[in-house]
Amino acid sequence: MKYTLKHILSAIALISCVSSCIKEDRSECNPGVLLKYDYSLNTEHVNLFGAEVNKVTVYIFDEKGLYCGCHSEEGPQLTNDYQMLLPLPIGRYTVVTWGGDLTSYRLGESDNAESVFHEQLKEGVTRIEDFTLIAERKNGQALGALTDLYHGITDVTSTYQAQTLHTVSLTKDTKRVYVTVKDASIGKSKTDALTAAPYEIYCTGTNGRYRADNNFSSQCAEVKYTPYNIRLETGTMYATLNTLRPTLDRELRITIKDTTGKSVFDKDLVNFMKEIGNFKNQEDFDREDEYEIVVRMDKNIAVSVTINGWEAIDILPDL
Repeated sequence: MKYTLKHILSAIALISCVSSCIKEDRSECNPGVLLKYDYSLNTEHVNLFGAEVNKVTVYIFDEKGLYCGCHSEEGPQLTNDYQMLLPLPIGRYTVVTWGGDLTSYRLGESDNAESVFHEQLKEGVTRIEDFTLIAERKNGQALGALTDLYHGITDVTSTYQAQTLHTVSLTKDTKRVYVTVKDASIGKSKTDALTAAPYEIYCTGTNGRYRADNNFSSQCAEVKYTPYNIRLETGTMYATLNTLRPTLDRELRITIKDTTGKSVFDKDLVNFMKEIGNFKNQEDFDREDEYEIVVRMDKNIAVSVTINGWEAIDILPDL
């Protein structure tokens, strides 16, 4: 008999008897697995799942790596004590979790060369190695505000012992970047009414396309991240933007240009943080989800840069 998750989850109301099942009598038992979530990979080193994650969606693949279906849960029940019960038929599975509201992203499958993306998943057909999440826009448009995105993956075995608990560790893939430009000339002129931004600020990276294991697709296009909030005060410009996950193996550049289009600051944020901050490995970058960058300008020249309290010495643009 072929099972699909749609059929499986329709029986979820019947699973209340699982906890009372005993080894000697399984006549009223249903197989299944329990998932518990842990988001401790953060700067506080405590589980912030209940405080931060408002929705979890699981994508299930059988032991052959074929897609079975998906299931979502959201709401106030998502506390640190929350457990998701999946009444799966007996067998081994891989469960991929994407946490958060996924409205900023597209999910589907890529072809073998990862060059063609189809925004659909086919039960019994889509392979786990082709499962893809994409933030890239179809028209190459820049990315503004992104919903928070968390990833987890675990292998599970469904048995009659549904009390077996599998903990899914989450990694937060979205980052928030706060850029402050200090420039005494901002708002100084009477013709400058603090309505037009004196600088263009953005980030670029090839990190907008993810496989099931949270690694990047081989066909990641460059994406541009632009501020979704800009505020001007006399002598100061503030900009807030989102980026996706910075990794050690690729650049995530931050660029600041003046009104003539000239770059006054252009650095790879990953290498910059490795050079000036306490960022030594991938875990350090995965724990941090906020970057506060302060650039002090003098006559359109960056004279000092501070990132998360660490002051840079060499601020010359990358060659």
